[in-house]
Amino acid sequence: MSGSKNIMLGTAGHVDHGKTALVKLLTGCDTDTLAEEKARGLTLDLGFAPCRLPHNRVIGIVDVPGHVDFIRHTVAGAHGIDIVILVVAADDGIMPQTREHLDILTLMGVRRGLVALTKIDLVEPPRRDEVLGSLKGFLTGTFLESAQICPLSNVTGEGFDAFYDALAAEIDACDSRPCTGLFRTWIADAFTIKGFGTVVTGIPSSGKIKPGDQLFLVPHNIRGRVRRLEVYGQDASEGRAGECVAMNVPEFEHTMLERGMVVTSSDALSPVFMAEAEFKLLPNVTGELRDNTEVHLHIGTASVLAKLAFLETDRMTGGQSQMIQLRMSEPLGLLPGDRFVVRTSLPGSEQGRLTTIGGGRVLSTSNTKLRRRRPWTISTLRLRAGAIDQPRQWIEQVLRESDRPLTFAEWAQRSFRSQEEMLQDLHALAASGRAVQSSNGQFVHVDAIEALADLVVPAVRALHTANPKRLGFDAREIANALDTVFESPAAQGKQAQNREDAAARLGHSMFLAARLAESRDVLGMAIEIATREGELECHGDLVAISGWRVSVSSQEELAVQRVESLLRDARFSPPRTPEIPKALGLPQNVVDSAIRLLIEQGKAAQLENELVFHSDAIAAAQAVVLELFARAPSFTTMQFRDALGVSRKYAVPLLDYMDSKKFTVRTGNVRTPGAAARQ
Repeated sequence: MSGSKNIMLGTAGHVDHGKTALVKLLTGCDTDTLAEEKARGLTLDLGFAPCRLPHNRVIGIVDVPGHVDFIRHTVAGAHGIDIVILVVAADDGIMPQTREHLDILTLMGVRRGLVALTKIDLVEPPRRDEVLGSLKGFLTGTFLESAQICPLSNVTGEGFDAFYDALAAEIDACDSRPCTGLFRTWIADAFTIKGFGTVVTGIPSSGKIKPGDQLFLVPHNIRGRVRRLEVYGQDASEGRAGECVAMNVPEFEHTMLERGMVVTSSDALSPVFMAEAEFKLLPNVTGELRDNTEVHLHIGTASVLAKLAFLETDRMTGGQSQMIQLRMSEPLGLLPGDRFVVRTSLPGSEQGRLTTIGGGRVLSTSNTKLRRRRPWTISTLRLRAGAIDQPRQWIEQVLRESDRPLTFAEWAQRSFRSQEEMLQDLHALAASGRAVQSSNGQFVHVDAIEALADLVVPAVRALHTANPKRLGFDAREIANALDTVFESPAAQGKQAQNREDAAARLGHSMFLAARLAESRDVLGMAIEIATREGELECHGDLVAISGWRVSVSSQEELAVQRVESLLRDARFSPPRTPEIPKALGLPQNVVDSAIRLLIEQGKAAQLENELVFHSDAIAAAQAVVLELFARAPSFTTMQFRDALGVSRKYAVPLLDYMDSKKFTVRTGNVRTPGAAARQ
């Protein structure tokens, strides 16, 4: 058993079967710390103890209560368990809480463990063999089916060495819990120590923490800093996921802290009243469970009332699964991947007696009610369920279903991984061709970009049909055309149910593409793909169908030539556009059409609403700028005006235009070379 592992052991089993006594043998610690626990001889709340192993190794043990009245504490402890010791007394055998604890452990995702058959000193060998046989049958089909069953006595010590060896082997075979992601822990306890202030304890579900780190309390969003840190009761420089940590955070007022709250290293985690999840009803549940049933929800160390809103059918029977929405009575700091257990009173049970009926795993969080039988919602949740245990696949799925580029805070809310971890996966997806990175560093799934490219081409073609005299169209016009074609999916997506309707009507990929078109950067990527494939061509900032040529009459061509000649001859002092019709003796609409065509062809540029320069004049003005920079590192507006020999009325618009093209950079009244001028 060499090497350090951050894993947590846990006990489970019926009341008074010897869980706490076994923990005491392993650790030397009595986890019954409450006076009531000692008086009654049973564990009422969670007990934590360090188990010191050879080679200076320490792992934690959480001792959970076996009494039916304290199952909520059992669930609170089970959320952090990596290896379970299922304790069964030889005199009692399998009891109700044995079964319920095993159900809870299964629902909470525990996959490793062994069985301790205790109190063998109280029974004869035939009884021991009888219970061993029943245990093997009971465990068939469960995650403990192949687990070792170790008979022992907590009183005489018989069988303890063999049990310890089996436990050591199980620990060796168990992988350490990953410490990736942002730090988060459900609060197990909180108290105050004179001279230090508030202390918060828990088993972190992700990440690491060290003294000096900043923490946030959810749902109150109070900020604090770790002054001192203990792991298993010893001062520590670092606490990791899967360890029992105690954090001294003076800024947190202990009277406002409760079990079920969350402490995290990121302010990106927002409390929610609703969460979408995959839910399974246990096979042994009789009768039907109906939509909108109120239940007791246990998740992390939290226990709240919630309603189960079914998203597929309106009722369930034992053994069935479906996607649901949890609608909670209190906001919780949930994340995708969180496991939960549901308990309620069943018909025929003792009045008020709660029974575990099922559980599942959170797939997404929200504060918007979803409707039943929405194919887009169900398919998305199923894809999430399939990717939940594979970080890179999960990142790709989140990217695939996103209808806009996500900020880091939004990424953190969906994956709760560090920025470095997320960027590493996103860059890997981009390298494999599954994602595209925009010029501003955001990522979009390639499926959405390709779908958007497929939509852009017919949109541009429709614009050409409506505007046959236009050479091409800018991104704003194309985005507006897409918005019109798809009846403003931006507005439809404001509410989740409308988003579902729009997705059902358009198809998932088309819906996301239309939504993504609102991002000019993403639209530019789609245009680039269509251009690369030869379906579109670009003329400066204008986009056209490949091979598109404007058809003009001889009269229109003559007007274009006359307007161009006027602008070229005017050089740095062109007339205002309202003056051109009178100067040429042409109608205003003919002049406007000619100017637009010259601009689209790159032969002219509009610098102000009524001021158009020929491209030759702009090139000549840029040459003058380069001459000025050759003489000095900067120049003033007056120097540029004098070099051109024009008034400020023409010099200032030309300089503003060159600023916009990054040919010059303005600082007050002085211009310095821009990136384009330095090339």
